[in-house]
Amino acid sequence: MLMTFPYIKRDTPIHRLDPRVKFLLLLAYGLAAAQTSNVWLILLGFVGTGCYYSLTRLKWSETKRAWLFIIFLNVIIVFGNYFLSGGAIVQGVDLSHQHQLFSLPFFGFLNHAPYVGPKPLVFSIESITYMLTMGLRNFSIAFLAVAIPYTTNPGQIGVAFKQMGLPDQFAYAIDLSFRFLPTLARDFSVTLDAQRARGFELDKLRGGIFARIARLAPLVVPIVIGSVVGAEDIVNAMELRCFGLGKRTWLAELRARPLDRLLIVLTIVLFVVVTALNILGNFYTSGPLHILHEQGLPTFLFH
Repeated sequence: MLMTFPYIKRDTPIHRLDPRVKFLLLLAYGLAAAQTSNVWLILLGFVGTGCYYSLTRLKWSETKRAWLFIIFLNVIIVFGNYFLSGGAIVQGVDLSHQHQLFSLPFFGFLNHAPYVGPKPLVFSIESITYMLTMGLRNFSIAFLAVAIPYTTNPGQIGVAFKQMGLPDQFAYAIDLSFRFLPTLARDFSVTLDAQRARGFELDKLRGGIFARIARLAPLVVPIVIGSVVGAEDIVNAMELRCFGLGKRTWLAELRARPLDRLLIVLTIVLFVVVTALNILGNFYTSGPLHILHEQGLPTFLFH
């Protein structure tokens, strides 16, 4: 049996939103936020998405695992990106005129042979602000993403993409993808309990990395085989119903409310405005039309 993400049924404004609004908001905001590194605009988006997430009334105990993973991943992305690039990641800023705070000995890429060698890792007001901006951007996108599986009825996900104009095959594929990870987690838990009952000790694996991977075979093999068999069952069931041979109808149908339509229009308008500012900002070096290409650092930081 296919599992789903832990949908939590509540009567909140976000739960009542049309799923198409949630997906469109996530896509439009993610693309818009990627077009700027202005700390004030990203901070505004972070506050707005935080308020949006607060309307879901989701508790920390209900979403703890998801948020712990997101926090860990965000830290890895922000600091890993900075260290791997040697600090040269500050978008839209002249790095030759940084307001340096301190530097650390590090290895980086050089412009001459051997092309890799000792190079100071500079920490400046611009670079630290950029890392903060990048972290806020990732968390603001996460606010919108986490809310979707916990506030959207799993039976409406495929319907939402179908009514957004996608073919039946794509809509059903997305629906199955939302069920894949929870199903895999369920299979892993069941297999682990079964192998522990047979004396398998996951905490006592010894040896090198390859030896440990080899000793995980009692877990990996049943899960992989079970996933393949489950996929074949789904394919056979779809073939018996002649899926893909003609136009199909879906059991449920979504009907957008006036509020849903208003949010869709506002989301599209906001994305178009941000994209237009990004394009026009390439022709200006200052002023309101250049706002997306500036970090927006306050002057008191330089004194």
